[in-house]
Amino acid sequence: MREAVNVVQVRNKEIIRSTFEDIWNQGRVDLISNYWAAELSNFGVQRSLAHMRLMVETWRTAFPDLHFTVDEQIAEGNQVFSHCTLTGTHLGTFKHPYWGSLAPTGKHFTVKHMHLFRLHDGKVIEHWAVRDDLGMLQQLGVVLLPGPGKE
Repeated sequence: MREAVNVVQVRNKEIIRSTFEDIWNQGRVDLISNYWAAELSNFGVQRSLAHMRLMVETWRTAFPDLHFTVDEQIAEGNQVFSHCTLTGTHLGTFKHPYWGSLAPTGKHFTVKHMHLFRLHDGKVIEHWAVRDDLGMLQQLGVVLLPGPGKE
């Protein structure tokens, strides 16, 4: 029985790696329904595939070279935890629902992310993440933190 669970966990890790590679790194939004359930919970909010497609397109428009590197993965049951490095160059307008419209800075960023996915029947049904958005915005020059000698 333990062997069967391991096969599922290995497969789930492959699905998540492919999600990062195909959808995020290559921008293959046409493959979204291969990896994500029609209705999924993203940060505790029910989202449609159309919404998820728009989110990917928004990020890839702002950062055409957006790239997730999966540094480490752990699978337990139907959940996969992925520790990632995210990089990109801000070459397009970034229309974010909370930050507003950010004009391209031409600057590159590198940050760490931790993502937790729950899968059912080989598709993502729930996603949570801990992201270094502040670090990204600082590297892009959009947010400056006060420090010694800064007003």
